[in-house]
Amino acid sequence: MGSDQLAFRIGDAIRRRRKDARLTLTQVARRADISVSHLSNIENGLSIASLPLLAKVAAALNTSLAELTRDEDQLMVQPSSLPDPLQGWRELSHPSLETRIMAGSFDRDERLGFPLPLSGRDLFLTVLRGAAVITIDGTEYALRQDDALDARSTLSATITVTEDAEVLCSTTPSSRL
Repeated sequence: MGSDQLAFRIGDAIRRRRKDARLTLTQVARRADISVSHLSNIENGLSIASLPLLAKVAAALNTSLAELTRDEDQLMVQPSSLPDPLQGWRELSHPSLETRIMAGSFDRDERLGFPLPLSGRDLFLTVLRGAAVITIDGTEYALRQDDALDARSTLSATITVTEDAEVLCSTTPSSRL
């Protein structure tokens, strides 16, 4: 299954849902806090949206990601095993997927490099338990349990654990390429 085929199918599902709701591109884009041209590119399969962005679009359409992808008729099953943990991180995604996901549990005062490649990718990170300071391209963000951040075309990221924490992070191909 090519990513351009998936982008077209997801875009088509978004367009159908938007038209069924009698909403304009402008209305949905404003609700999702994205540009009209970006939403148009997603609907036309010209751009692949990150998972956090798809969640925003789904919310703007008063639906869920599951509902947007309900008609996805191609089940992809690929037996595999997850790689060994890397310095406390555990990869949760299959290596052939474009979206990479990792999670880990860390002790207070641990300083961590970001576990996934960032070049040409967007980053999503959430603190599932505890607290941490995330430094993105030199700017610090204090996150507590259930806080999250989404950064586009990030150059560098580090994590400083301020309370014992469980952290989940992912990267996707950049929406700004």
